[in-house]
Amino acid sequence: MSTIQIVTNLTKEKFNDLVGKDLPFVIRSANFGRCLEFWNVEYLQTKIADGRKVPIHVGKNPLLDFTNKNFQYKFEEFGTFLQKCFAAQSSNELVNKNDYDDCSNYYYLRSIGDDKRGREIANLKKHYPSIADDVSYPEFIGFCMNDSNCSDVECDKRHIFSTVLRISSSSVTIWTHYDVLDNILLQIRGRKRVILFPPNDAEFLYLKGDKSEIIDLDADDIEKRFPLYRNCSKFEVILEERDALFIPAMWFHNTKALEFSIGINMFWKDFSLNKFYDLTDVYGNKDLIPGKNSLNSLKRILTDLNRLPKKYRNFYVHLMISVLRRELQGDSFMRNCQ
Repeated sequence: MSTIQIVTNLTKEKFNDLVGKDLPFVIRSANFGRCLEFWNVEYLQTKIADGRKVPIHVGKNPLLDFTNKNFQYKFEEFGTFLQKCFAAQSSNELVNKNDYDDCSNYYYLRSIGDDKRGREIANLKKHYPSIADDVSYPEFIGFCMNDSNCSDVECDKRHIFSTVLRISSSSVTIWTHYDVLDNILLQIRGRKRVILFPPNDAEFLYLKGDKSEIIDLDADDIEKRFPLYRNCSKFEVILEERDALFIPAMWFHNTKALEFSIGINMFWKDFSLNKFYDLTDVYGNKDLIPGKNSLNSLKRILTDLNRLPKKYRNFYVHLMISVLRRELQGDSFMRNCQ
């Protein structure tokens, strides 16, 4: 298992250098605003007391499985959700579980926009204005305060794509997946375990789209059920309150709340890739257009090859694998064909 670097006293130059290495790292003791002091159940209930209903994941199993949907989507009044979420599986003696009839459930909020169909990008300032100013962004990150409205093509700052509020019961585990955007996960309340895998572990993670079939990373029989998993290069870290984790784009990650958890994700776009982003992407996890097109082409190619007898089909599959390996090694097949 590989260790994740922990850094403090960052400057903009040091932060940019670390991001450029395309490795995860933990930022400790940075000032992300008064949210670090104030945000708890009571405070959030007071600040968001408008009776608004929010879409949440509710299930009997803390291992949320997006592929097989072992949870339900429900709309719950925000304050009620907070109380249920905090009470569920809580060891806090101050919680009277008799006040709630479903404390055996697990709860998870991943904030979205006001569109109930989930077709709007999460924006803390727009959708939770009463608490948005509690969050500030350290200068070393270099966010452009014009966000996505910046029209300066020469702007060298980072442009925020989304700010996502995440609240969950203790033990809730979010499926292993990747995002196409760099992001920072700020842990505000509770401790959280994060396990990450580099992009080149894709062939070992039994993927369906951007998500892995491997849900329980603690299972005793994980290598028996998923033999290729033993080849993974695993990075693991326990985020303490106030820690912030940089998660590079295309890195697989799996999170487990070790306690009642409140956090925020800050995703940003790379301006140099703007023309390749899918404009319908509101979560930051839709494949870049050339990648999406290539994967779709591969499906068509394999469908065509399946018309051949096994001997010939396997030959051409191995031939394609050899071409792809050469591409990964920097020996471009297309360049050599010109």
